[in-house]
Amino acid sequence: MKKYLPLLILMVLVLISCSKPTDPIDNSGSIPLRMDLSPAMELGYQIDSVAVRISKGSFSQQQSLTISGNTAQGVFEGLEPGIYAINVWVYEAGRLLATGQGTGNVIPGETTTVNITLQFVTGALEVNVSWAVPYQESRRILLVGNSFTYYNNGVHWHLQALIDSIMPSWDVVVSSVTMGGATLQDHLENSSTTNMIREGDWDLVILQEQSSRPISEPEAFYNAAIGLNTLIQNAGARTGFFMTWAYRDNPEMYIPLRDAYNYIGAYLDALVVPAGVAFYNASQDYPELNLYAPDNYHPRLHGTYLVACLMLAEIWGINPIGNSYIPQGLTREIAQQIQTIAWHTAQEYHDPGSLGRLPLLPDFEAAGNQLQLINWGR
Repeated sequence: MKKYLPLLILMVLVLISCSKPTDPIDNSGSIPLRMDLSPAMELGYQIDSVAVRISKGSFSQQQSLTISGNTAQGVFEGLEPGIYAINVWVYEAGRLLATGQGTGNVIPGETTTVNITLQFVTGALEVNVSWAVPYQESRRILLVGNSFTYYNNGVHWHLQALIDSIMPSWDVVVSSVTMGGATLQDHLENSSTTNMIREGDWDLVILQEQSSRPISEPEAFYNAAIGLNTLIQNAGARTGFFMTWAYRDNPEMYIPLRDAYNYIGAYLDALVVPAGVAFYNASQDYPELNLYAPDNYHPRLHGTYLVACLMLAEIWGINPIGNSYIPQGLTREIAQQIQTIAWHTAQEYHDPGSLGRLPLLPDFEAAGNQLQLINWGR
């Protein structure tokens, strides 16, 4: 059984332009990396090896850092802008001591800070992936999940109505396969799900994990996602993820949920529909708008409609504001609020300077080590 203990280490990555100010723009750069090992040393550990991998789709570089005193350092080469999955492994006397993962958004001329908590474990996640292709071409879409997906007639039903109202000539088909309380591992082991993926001639399959599993069992989430991604790719489709939201009475769930979905999305170079970010943004911008069912974690109709509007924006880049499809039970005013939240979330989520707004939660500013990406200038 794995034992998880926090090991907080400050990491700083600095990206430097490969070109001179007068040279043509160079979209690749080098990353001098520096890791402060003193927190581990203070705990009595003698770190003798540190490895860091940066991955994005089929791109992957791994570096064994040079250790001098309490500092480990090295250099990555040839990075282009984009969101990268970051893996860290720390060894003592040849034994894996700790590992951790996160994401970093590499943007020319800007700085992004990412928090990574390294934990004592007995293994590490490794995966080979391939590049995705544009999602805008998707015409046959399958949603895989549980009650978060099927509540209120299902996200698929509302997404179908939204796209049909604006692009009926596309003949889009949106379907779902769901089981109450199901995890992605349950779907991976269920022949109905796997056969539907193999035989459905899908363009895009969007996966929704059980609501707390990315926090309570992240490695199980990642491994099941990887297994389903392999199945999806072998069937000729692309993979997406439906990021769920924090429970209404447990807002602290937002950060780890967001980070887990961002990580696996970056690692597999897959689409992420940031519904958790949208729910958080709604709570900040429209506090009077209730997206939750009475149990405080399932969505009411308002929440399901928000997810569908967000999928419209994320899959096809279509602005949902003003869409004529409004579910029975929602007023036009409320529907437009929800459409606006969805569109603004999609725009913000893909802004190079943002991976989603950070909530003001207790002790968040002081929590963890920081991985800072200071990106090359133009």
